[in-house]
Amino acid sequence: MNLKKLSEKLYAEVSLQVEETTSIENSMEKFRSGLALVQKALAQLKIELSKSGFADEEEEIYFFKKGKPQIYSLLILITERYAIETSMPLLGKDKQIAHLESQLYFIDRFFRQNEFIYQYYRLGAVDLDNRYFTRNGGSQLVGFAEVPDVDPSFSTVADYLFSKFIAYEKLQELLKQEIEMRKGGEDAMQKNAFKDLKWTGEAVNMVELVYGVYETGQVNGGKISLSELMEFFGQAFQVNISGYFKRFADIKRRKSMSKTRYLDEMQQLVSKRIEDSDAWIPEDQRSRYGF
Repeated sequence: MNLKKLSEKLYAEVSLQVEETTSIENSMEKFRSGLALVQKALAQLKIELSKSGFADEEEEIYFFKKGKPQIYSLLILITERYAIETSMPLLGKDKQIAHLESQLYFIDRFFRQNEFIYQYYRLGAVDLDNRYFTRNGGSQLVGFAEVPDVDPSFSTVADYLFSKFIAYEKLQELLKQEIEMRKGGEDAMQKNAFKDLKWTGEAVNMVELVYGVYETGQVNGGKISLSELMEFFGQAFQVNISGYFKRFADIKRRKSMSKTRYLDEMQQLVSKRIEDSDAWIPEDQRSRYGF
């Protein structure tokens, strides 16, 4: 397996594994578990790089511009969330909001300090890739506010900053959601026009449905976490699916039925509806209904 495919595979695996740790209540245990998962993936990448190297410059640029930063960003995000969580004021909604808003200010300041390369990241520019994302591209570039000492065999001048951009954009969204909830956003959501809609089926069926939505990338082009989707569906339909990892484990252990029982049932019923519609719409009228 080349390094591009390996980095993509590891990111897909470890991001889901890290999501599972979010259900751990103890902050320190959650922090340690998440870090261990990401560090293991990074170590595997480093070992493979030392063994096989890159096939060409294109693969090297992809690895340091996207492959490694995607994984490393998880480590940064875990660390930042732990720091914010453990420093959160215990009492006082206004104090908690002020604490979260100060973190948003810090993130915005970081983006402004690294404005040039942040815009390079946001625009998907490529003209300086061979300088930023190859190991012989240089170790010092003017205009970077934060370039830490790095292992020259496993880093470039910009891969760490790209990791932080990915992590901080994600953290920015999470902080905004937290602030909105503390300002009453959650109550407002419950008072909307659809407040009487409730999920009356089994909670495990919703878990199966949300996994299907997540795996097929139907929301935000796939750029949304599993926990965010679960939270949205749970709030929208007023059902508790906080223990979705345990429910998914139950789905995987099914033996006497299809593991995707609910999705299979949906597929069968939708197919039946299509067939039934075809059966009663007169042939000369079908064009009016898009058949």
